[in-house]
Amino acid sequence: MIIRRSTARVRDGMMTEFREFIAAGTAEFRELDGFLGDEIVVGPGTLTYVSRWRDEAALAAYAGPGWRTEPVVRADEDRYLTQPLRVTHEFP
Repeated sequence: MIIRRSTARVRDGMMTEFREFIAAGTAEFRELDGFLGDEIVVGPGTLTYVSRWRDEAALAAYAGPGWRTEPVVRADEDRYLTQPLRVTHEFP
């Protein structure tokens, strides 16, 4: 299993809207082969989208060949952010 965390620094006053934007944009992930689950974690000024994937092949099918270092960004997402997304992975 691979746990992927995409952390965003969110503009003041936009957290609720951004959380809804992310929730809507990730709902279809449940249909992807190898997707095991997700959660949205909100902290002071940050939102982290945590997703769990069966293996590297499943994650690469979703995120592309640059999955280790490149975030997946939805169209118009940058209007919510104060800086680029930060992506990290765990291999429990």
